[in-house]
Amino acid sequence: MTQSELAEGIISVPYLSLIENEKAHPRPDIIQPLAKRLQSTVQHLLGVTDRETVREAEYLLNRIHRSLLAQGADHALKELDALKDLAQQVNDTNLLIQIDLLEINCYIHQMNDQQFCKKMKEFESRWELSEIDPNLLVRYIRLKGNTHLFRDRYPEALACYKEAETHIQNVTNEVEKAYLYGEMSKVYQHLSNYPFCILYAERSIELMVKNDRWLEMCHQLNVLGTCHSRSGDFNEAIKCFERVLRLAEQFSMSELLFSYTYHEMGCCYMRLEETNQAIYYFQRSLEMIEPYQVKDWEIGRIHQALCQTYLHSGNMEMARLHVDQGIRNLQSRKKRLAECMIYSGQIHYHAGQVPEFLQQYEEAIQLFRTVKATEQLAHACHTLGNFHLENGNREKAIHYLVEATQQYHEIVPSINLRVKLPTPATQNTLENLTP
Repeated sequence: MTQSELAEGIISVPYLSLIENEKAHPRPDIIQPLAKRLQSTVQHLLGVTDRETVREAEYLLNRIHRSLLAQGADHALKELDALKDLAQQVNDTNLLIQIDLLEINCYIHQMNDQQFCKKMKEFESRWELSEIDPNLLVRYIRLKGNTHLFRDRYPEALACYKEAETHIQNVTNEVEKAYLYGEMSKVYQHLSNYPFCILYAERSIELMVKNDRWLEMCHQLNVLGTCHSRSGDFNEAIKCFERVLRLAEQFSMSELLFSYTYHEMGCCYMRLEETNQAIYYFQRSLEMIEPYQVKDWEIGRIHQALCQTYLHSGNMEMARLHVDQGIRNLQSRKKRLAECMIYSGQIHYHAGQVPEFLQQYEEAIQLFRTVKATEQLAHACHTLGNFHLENGNREKAIHYLVEATQQYHEIVPSINLRVKLPTPATQNTLENLTP
């Protein structure tokens, strides 16, 4: 809207310029129609916000954030409308930025790429990033990382989190630090870097406890337990999960949190080869999650774990039942989908269906390459390499075993022995070295 369009029928353009430059103070009969034409409020135009309005907005902001964690993005977005209406009366820049970032976070959790991209562009054009509060700048960069994390793009997510970490010395909000450390622990878990995962998870938990953020602490305890489980320390893992269950009962937390914790306890017992205990906890996880409107992949990951458990116990019929369900539900989560394809391939191999076994493994390997799932890619290539070697196909065996070796090296790089050879010396160099 131009100055002429805004001033038309109310005041002159020169007087409007004086108002905008704070050289004139308009009467109520002037400021009210200006605010109406701008679809704003008098308080907002004058830079005045009632303290009670700010307190109400801050309360709604925290409530919706907790709703996002406990009940999901759809529920949080419904509540967000009331906060956005209230925001029209607020002239607190930091609060308005927080509201924008909360809406962006909801769309990240909803995995709504179209709305996320739209709101992110609006945010970046509305606010000057170099001038916003460091706490909110770190949150903005962290949310960009979350978009990659939720889509299994772990190296890209870690790059964002490391960028955010470079600003951490300017962050005064300990909860924001805790969130960043928590996200870093998750991505290190997915990258199979368990020492770093545990380090950042413990940092996050310490800050969450200090600030009485019990729900967030329980989520982070689950991450810490998962790291202990993946690194083989099952006793420590189970202690973390049991602590979550005690806290969740004490504070009446959501069934979705129970579901995740039961799922991870089931994974522990599966790795301990205590099949009955594992199946019990996986079934409990499904019971908790099924009454809710949750994403397909959340149900799919439980079917995936049940398939893996039945596969280890030799019950191929039940394994096939759950892997089929897992593949249907995990189309949006490529890494988990590829893992289910591996299990499906193993079931086909057991049944003597070699072409189907090979097809499933090859498709899974392609997906692992796409999402850069180094550990899974190494194991899958190793399996196919051994299969082809045993069946006399040396060319294919070498192809897959070389790739497996490269991926294993990415997981555990050599410390003492360099893989890369030195640059060959030229003839002149050799002559100069000759005594």
